[in-house]
Amino acid sequence: MNRPPYGLCLPVEYHRCRDGDTVEVGIAESRWVWTIRLIDCWSPEIGELGGREAKQYAEKLMEQCLHPAVYIPMPHDCHNLLGAITFDRVPGFIFLSETLSLNEAMVAAGHATVKKLKPVL
Repeated sequence: MNRPPYGLCLPVEYHRCRDGDTVEVGIAESRWVWTIRLIDCWSPEIGELGGREAKQYAEKLMEQCLHPAVYIPMPHDCHNLLGAITFDRVPGFIFLSETLSLNEAMVAAGHATVKKLKPVL
């Protein structure tokens, strides 16, 4: 996936992974830390089967990436950007390279799905 044409794209510094689909990054030259909720990437929670492995895989990819960039798509109503923020997280993509996002890498490796799965009872 190439970076979409509209949105905010910034180079970032990796801070930590909360889990397999939520990553904290810092904006260069700033003390501000953004929590990015990966779009189209649903990994198990830490306490669920596969949750720790998903987090560890995301951590490995982020630690190996030399120049990560965060891409935050702009909503159709650009005046409502703050409305997209949920649970202190900004929905977005983290690019590991020009063509590969962490979002896609997690799904391709089987540590996440594109849609949220219903829990198995």
